[in-house]
Amino acid sequence: MKITIIGLGSSDVDQMSLRIYRALQNSEHLYLRTNDHPAVQMLDDEGIKYESFDHIYEANDTFTDTYQTIADILIEASKDKDIVYAVPGSPLIYETTTEMLLSHAKNSNDLEVEIIGGQSFIDVCIAALEIPVNDGFQILDGSNLRFADFNHHQHTLITQVYDLFSVSNAKLELLEFYPHDTTVYLVDKAGSIDQRIIKAELSEIDHNVPTSNLMTMYVPKVESNALDNRSIHHMNDLFNTLVGEDGCPWDKVQTHESLERYLIEEAFEVIEAIETEDDELLIEELGDILLQVGLHAAIANKDSYFDFYDVLSRLNEKLVHRHPHVFGDVEAETTSDVHQVWNKQKEKEGKEARVKYEKEYADIILPWMKETIHNKRALRDILEGEN
Repeated sequence: MKITIIGLGSSDVDQMSLRIYRALQNSEHLYLRTNDHPAVQMLDDEGIKYESFDHIYEANDTFTDTYQTIADILIEASKDKDIVYAVPGSPLIYETTTEMLLSHAKNSNDLEVEIIGGQSFIDVCIAALEIPVNDGFQILDGSNLRFADFNHHQHTLITQVYDLFSVSNAKLELLEFYPHDTTVYLVDKAGSIDQRIIKAELSEIDHNVPTSNLMTMYVPKVESNALDNRSIHHMNDLFNTLVGEDGCPWDKVQTHESLERYLIEEAFEVIEAIETEDDELLIEELGDILLQVGLHAAIANKDSYFDFYDVLSRLNEKLVHRHPHVFGDVEAETTSDVHQVWNKQKEKEGKEARVKYEKEYADIILPWMKETIHNKRALRDILEGEN
């Protein structure tokens, strides 16, 4: 059994290679992932019979289910005949059904998959939008966007945007990172005679959206201090600069020991912000705690002991290890259950004795810190009243 996967390219049939054209003409059993492609008109004009899977999209709730259903149908159809399966663009660029078929072929001895590539949407989008890829370039999947993937120092193409719903979902994710007035683009049928480019502010990009299987979103590279300031990497660079040879005269001579008092001071100020229920002050004071972490890490990095990312790595490992009820198969339904799990995980780390003393210290020190803060505020009120 054999499935030949053909890429129809990203635009008009004029861009199609002779090999692909002949493969379509000679196919006896042709399947299309979708008939929403300029090449389909050529198939109709030449009387080439095919079966499309557009109806599968309507019958499933998720793209994963849709693509798995298509792959299953193709595998079943290929059991008694060789078939040709045509997809938009290139079969190897963001084509989930190709991945599923290749995976099946790899794990079985009864299926052969041949791929005949077509022009990728990437090439035509770059040309249509005149993207300067040498400045930095990335491609993201619009159906699985994450805040951590965004990089405003890179020109970004976002695939898997087909309609108003998918474009709106991508917009909402992007708004978590980019300012609402960021200029973005939608390009539909790039490279074809029907090419259309929509330019708008991010907050309005879903106001005039076509439904198209050949649509891509583009977010240009942005130079922005505001976006830099939201980056943990930028923060780390700032601290390394401060303690470096050309850095701040005060910062670059600090040691872990010389900074001890400041960590205590900042802890007091965080508690005071909490006690006064001042959110803006709490933002600032939590930042000052992070300042202490960043400065300690930069000092250690200068001496080649560890760096900020070592601290992050240890923290993330600890979070996962101590939450097996979230990231593993341990059950914990109540707060009491969680405490037991937490302490059990600490025991595995050999920190059970430390847990006891840490709790005793906190029980003594925290009330004292709160009383000190209250007395400080009371004294300040008295002094301000005298003035």
